[in-house]
Amino acid sequence: MEVLDFFFNSLVFPGLLFASLIGLLYVGIDRKVTGHMQHRIGPPIWQEYLDVGKLMSKEDITPHAAQSLVFNVVPLIALGAVVTVMLLLPVYSAQPALATVADLIVIIYLLNIPAICLMLGGYSSGSPFGSVGAARHVVQLFSYELVFILVIIAVVTRVGSLNLTTVVGYQAQHSWLILDWRLIPALIAMFTSIQGKLMRVPFDIPEAESKIVHGAMTEYSGPKLAIWRVVYDIETLVVAGFIAALFLGGPVAYTIGGVQIPGVVDFLIKTLVIVLITTTLRNIMARLRIDQALKFYLTFGALLAIISLVLVLVVP
Repeated sequence: MEVLDFFFNSLVFPGLLFASLIGLLYVGIDRKVTGHMQHRIGPPIWQEYLDVGKLMSKEDITPHAAQSLVFNVVPLIALGAVVTVMLLLPVYSAQPALATVADLIVIIYLLNIPAICLMLGGYSSGSPFGSVGAARHVVQLFSYELVFILVIIAVVTRVGSLNLTTVVGYQAQHSWLILDWRLIPALIAMFTSIQGKLMRVPFDIPEAESKIVHGAMTEYSGPKLAIWRVVYDIETLVVAGFIAALFLGGPVAYTIGGVQIPGVVDFLIKTLVIVLITTTLRNIMARLRIDQALKFYLTFGALLAIISLVLVLVVP
């Protein structure tokens, strides 16, 4: 029975099927809202499903100059990593589908795997655009990841646990951490770091379509490109769910007018709001240069996270 539960959680809910459907939906909403913010009609919300389906039906091509094993395998590894993070997040209750000790450390590690896989894919593609995009990704990774980790350290210091379930439980007993004024700078820093993690404007430097075509993904096409798109669509949901658990108390079940509202509905509402905030940020800014991004993360972003950490340590 435990084995069947594991496969159901991994492949259906809250794993691959659920994460893919909701992730693609959120990116579709993101594209539609972006269109309206730019005074366009924008594509229909279901356009992302159509794009991924069309790519899946195309020919699978591997460049002659590519190191085929690495080039073909890394998208699948990245997909496995983001789906595993979904299992570690509280989606329908405070208890995730897959509980581990010190799971915050595991989540940090797993969320880096897609970026590392994309770098390997770019370097192995044999394309100069892929190599440049991968190099930019390496540089940016070390800057936004520092901010991301510092924010988590601030939250862990406040709660006193490396377990995400404990963080959610702490907020259920006290209040959401977003209401703790000492962690407001950390929350702002977190939003800056996830823009880089998701390669969203102003930190879409590694793919900079107007300069290096599509960066590390330039040579990807057909099913492999579809997998990469699903990876980043799921990661959009995963990162939003992670922020919801850290600062917004995770999924909470409600009773309204005698009707029981399950926790997964609360999870979807919170994550959608977070995604829309990132959509707004990427539409009111212009792309930075790589040196500007590094300076921003290592000064402003890191400073905000450190301020929160100091306040949590000093102010009772």
